[in-house]
Amino acid sequence: MWRLTLSNAIAHRSRLALTWVAVALGVAFVVGGLVLTDTSSRVLDDQFRTAAAGVDLTIRSSAGFDSAMGVEVQRDPLPATLTDRIAGTAGVAKVRAVAGGSAQLQVRGKTVTPKGPTLLGTWAGSPFTAYTLRAGHAPTGADEVVLDVATAKAEHVTLGDRITVSATASRTLRVVGLTQIGDADGLPNSNVLLTDLHTAQLLLGLGTGLTSIEAIAADDVNVPDLRTRLAATLGITYAVTSGQDAAAASADAAKQSISYLRIVLLALAGAGLVVGAFLIANTFGIVLTQRSRELALLRAAGATGRQVLTSVLGEALLVGLTGAAGGTAVGVGAAYGLRGLAKSAGLALPGGALTVTGRTLLVGLIAGTLLTVLAAVGPARRAARVAPVQAMRASDPAPATTKRGRLITGLVLFAIAVALMVVAATTGSMPGVGAAAALLLGAVVVLGPVLAPRLARSVGRPLNRLGVPGQLAREATVRNPRRTASTAMALALALALITFVAVIGSSVKAIAAAGGEAITADLMVQSSREEMLGGLSPEVGQRVANLPQVADTSTTRYGHWLDQGTTSALTAVDPNTLPKVAKVTMTDGTLTALQDGGVVIADSVAKERGLAVGDTLAMTFPRDGQQQLRVVGVMDDRSAQAMSTNYVLSLGTYATHYSENVDATVYVALKDGVDGKQARVALRAAVADFPNAAIRDQGEAAAGRAAATEQVISLITVLLGFAVLIALLGITNTLALSIVERTREIGLLRAVGMTRAQLRRMVGAEAVLVAAIAAVAGVALGLVLAAGTLAGLAADNPVVIRVPAVQLIAVVATAVLAGLAAGLVPARRAAKLDVLTAIATQ
Repeated sequence: MWRLTLSNAIAHRSRLALTWVAVALGVAFVVGGLVLTDTSSRVLDDQFRTAAAGVDLTIRSSAGFDSAMGVEVQRDPLPATLTDRIAGTAGVAKVRAVAGGSAQLQVRGKTVTPKGPTLLGTWAGSPFTAYTLRAGHAPTGADEVVLDVATAKAEHVTLGDRITVSATASRTLRVVGLTQIGDADGLPNSNVLLTDLHTAQLLLGLGTGLTSIEAIAADDVNVPDLRTRLAATLGITYAVTSGQDAAAASADAAKQSISYLRIVLLALAGAGLVVGAFLIANTFGIVLTQRSRELALLRAAGATGRQVLTSVLGEALLVGLTGAAGGTAVGVGAAYGLRGLAKSAGLALPGGALTVTGRTLLVGLIAGTLLTVLAAVGPARRAARVAPVQAMRASDPAPATTKRGRLITGLVLFAIAVALMVVAATTGSMPGVGAAAALLLGAVVVLGPVLAPRLARSVGRPLNRLGVPGQLAREATVRNPRRTASTAMALALALALITFVAVIGSSVKAIAAAGGEAITADLMVQSSREEMLGGLSPEVGQRVANLPQVADTSTTRYGHWLDQGTTSALTAVDPNTLPKVAKVTMTDGTLTALQDGGVVIADSVAKERGLAVGDTLAMTFPRDGQQQLRVVGVMDDRSAQAMSTNYVLSLGTYATHYSENVDATVYVALKDGVDGKQARVALRAAVADFPNAAIRDQGEAAAGRAAATEQVISLITVLLGFAVLIALLGITNTLALSIVERTREIGLLRAVGMTRAQLRRMVGAEAVLVAAIAAVAGVALGLVLAAGTLAGLAADNPVVIRVPAVQLIAVVATAVLAGLAAGLVPARRAAKLDVLTAIATQ
């Protein structure tokens, strides 16, 4: 039987070719995503490990938690006197005081904005780091800086050039050295700026403080023992970790965004594989129907139903295994393309040689093989159950009748899905929305053969204008509802996901725009880098406030906190100045109550948690751990949207719980009669030496938020295009196989006078009709899923749903045109059939 299985797979290779391609494409997506994220993770690990090369122990201030949302928390500065205390500890051979943080670089008036961070630190050579001077000398003066070779090449900087470096303060420094990092010219997607200790402290606003102290143990000292001894000596105020552990923690924080990307890529790859499963099942169903006489002869010759089942699944195994192998090979190369797409969407992914692990290869092979075999189980079981005599007599396609059990099952699933969706959306249960979506998809799959003929008749009415070819196309589509449904369902699922993403993206932008309406400021100063916590020096706000054109300013800051183990964000404001630049509507309490501490929460949070003014909220902060904050006010949800978070502290309370000293936004209200354009010029001149300070009005800020959302939506849509491509292969494959099945029918049509052109139009019309059915079903399904998701997210708030009609019309039109393209090859093949040979076919 295995030899027969191999022979059958080879003999029918042309019929299974597109199935092989579908498997390969799906697996390539999976492997490409894994290779890309594994490569990025490995590069980040190497980057931080290299930066900490030679360091045995790192001492920093303790923190309630290490990182959140891809950002390391900033810790309190260490006193400079701690350096001598550590150096005097037995077993410590060398120590180094470190001042480091984020900065901005400006070269010849141009702001240098890498995809990743711009790192400012103190110079150190071996043995503390792997930095090695390529040219020049180490920085020793207050106006000297060393730049990494990669940045110097990219920006055409040479020794002696002056560059502007800004963090909390801003200074113009002279480049006195160029450094490489390990064997590389620099760090991926990053700029590295190294100064002496005093200059770094000045730029970062640390005074005499340090961000960390690095220690190297004596040769005969056990590092873990020294770590234990230092930790006991210094107490709980300070955290003592191994140098590589500290580097690993920094790498883990940076890799959080990559983990999110991995989840998105694998989810989209899963969608492609599910779409491919429809194609595989459909292909095997058609091929086995066409081979019914062959299978009957096997049964008559003594083969059992189990052997037939095994033979068919063996063919699926061969297709899946070879397709997965091909997809795995393609996926390794596809990682480069995925990296380019991710970078175009603004994601800072490091470059470097690709990392291909055994786990990735195994996942690709198992995913493709298992998917193919599982998708072929249904057709294989149907083939094994048919009696030999019945199979020999079978010559017509499956009847168009629909079993009552399918109808009842589908309706029950649909009713349960709708009920669960309503309940989940009302209560704000996103797991419930997900479960309802899964049930709804199951109901649509079960009801597909019931809905397909009805949709074909209604959607296909315009085909009547094509005359007889159009009418025959409609009838062919209606005649086999199961095949039509499974072919259309693959494309419908892909289009449903595209519709879902488009509606969610459009609605999110509408929600953001609605929140921005609460801001009344004329202008705002924000970081051009749009850092998660903000990146503006406090000096920026002070300079802007002192301008004669400015009436009022108000600054905001952001922070992360742990909410019962889950990371949340909060906003810090000045309750006295905020009302001058924004309309904050309070439903309970007052904003000015923040002056005495406490927290203002959004109305939705208050309802969800049952909180009111006077209650306490447990919040875990990075500096001092869990604290009980009193709820002093409740703001409406639109005001919360304007503040970008559901939790608001005063700037004074923020300073108590956070070490960060950078602003996120400076809102600016101009004096009456001041021209906006002239005010912009004055603001730019005032902050010219801070490269990351961007002056924006409300429209520009909203456009920036929308652009960021649009980039992500565009990336997901492009990646979903792979699922659409697989679905279109299904249409091509189904039509090509149906041409073989309908050879005699086509011959008779030609014999009674149908021309080749009319035959091509008929087959092309079938492809267009299937694509149109998929478009209608997919868009409708996507709209329902998006509405349920948005309702669940909104919970007690008004639901904001924006349907991008123009975009969806374009999606439908593209799907129909793609369907027409998918039918070109089968149509040409049908038109080339010899009439007499076709009529003689049994």
